[in-house]
Amino acid sequence: MKRTMAIFGATVLAATGAITFTACDTTESSEKTVMNVSLNPEVEFVLDENNTVISANALNEEGNLILSAGVFNGKSADAAVDLFIEISAETGFLVSGNATLGDNEIDISFSGDQAAAEKLFNNVKEKALSKLEEFGVKAEIKLDQAISQEDLRALVEACAPYLSAEEIENLEVKDLIDVIYESRKETKDFYSQELKNAYYEAKEHARDQVELEYLKSQVSEAQAFLIEAAYKVYEDAVATLEEQRYNLLVSEESSYQKALVEFRAAKAAFLQYRHEVAEMEQTEVTEAVLALLDEYKAVVEAKEDLLEGYAKAAHETLDALKETVKTAYDTFVSTLKSLGVKADEHLNEVSNKQKEAHDKFFDEFEDKHGEHINNSKQAWEDMREGMGRPGGKEGK
Repeated sequence: MKRTMAIFGATVLAATGAITFTACDTTESSEKTVMNVSLNPEVEFVLDENNTVISANALNEEGNLILSAGVFNGKSADAAVDLFIEISAETGFLVSGNATLGDNEIDISFSGDQAAAEKLFNNVKEKALSKLEEFGVKAEIKLDQAISQEDLRALVEACAPYLSAEEIENLEVKDLIDVIYESRKETKDFYSQELKNAYYEAKEHARDQVELEYLKSQVSEAQAFLIEAAYKVYEDAVATLEEQRYNLLVSEESSYQKALVEFRAAKAAFLQYRHEVAEMEQTEVTEAVLALLDEYKAVVEAKEDLLEGYAKAAHETLDALKETVKTAYDTFVSTLKSLGVKADEHLNEVSNKQKEAHDKFFDEFEDKHGEHINNSKQAWEDMREGMGRPGGKEGK
């Protein structure tokens, strides 16, 4: 919710040296780099100053399959790419044998200095080519366009929706990556894109409610009566928004999640059959075999279109509800101002209250969605097992 009146401005961010309402670890404030690896699964890695992975996050649903199959944190950048390749080969995203049947191109991009990125890429590529040879896979590894500051801002907008456009604009590259890193640490066990989105936005609302509850406490008993109705409207609007997000995108009974189950099944069947065809002798790859492969692919595309359709419809509904929440928030703040409560006089107090409330919020979200968190990872594991190639193992 990008509020018209941002109570927490860039001045507070600069003063505190951290984003409020996060589990900030100031000991990890050294220079970081973002490395994205894309095949069809897309995965984002945050690297520390030694180019060691300290965060791994899926950028699309297939990326969750990769992350559910192995442990990336603590690995060097080249080892992480090797593991990405290994799991992609085992799950059929990379095609061995007849490579023309697949999209065997791995794109790698980095944030920061281009010269440093090229040096790191060359090191990663050299070792990755050896891993590809080990699996009998012919693939191209390309250095993709650099991850720009604008790209990082877009990521922050998604994972820290409580920050206004102006606040995000004022953050330096280092600060943007810090925000991304802190947000990813909290959702590292979420193997669902929509569950991560639900967490980030619920966190925004929790922050705002802590803020408004504190400001509400600064008025007299007589004044409190005047603002209760406005606060109730805001509270109900948030509850409606979160309930609809759950019903439309998170619940296993939602059309979106049912479509995701069908998409996984179709994708697994396609990858499995493509792997079988790639392993055939050239004389065995008849027109009928290729026609069947095209049919598998068409089913995947149809299931993906259906999934994206449900997602689009759900987000249109949620966007309208977000506007209702924003209006209720602004109305409440305007009411406070009319009663003489100056929000900018309470920045530090509210910031401290939000930090205190962070762990409680995370625990409550985990308790509320624990079943969904576990199910999302299990679903990807089931997909791999159903393909007959179980992928990476814990600690791999």
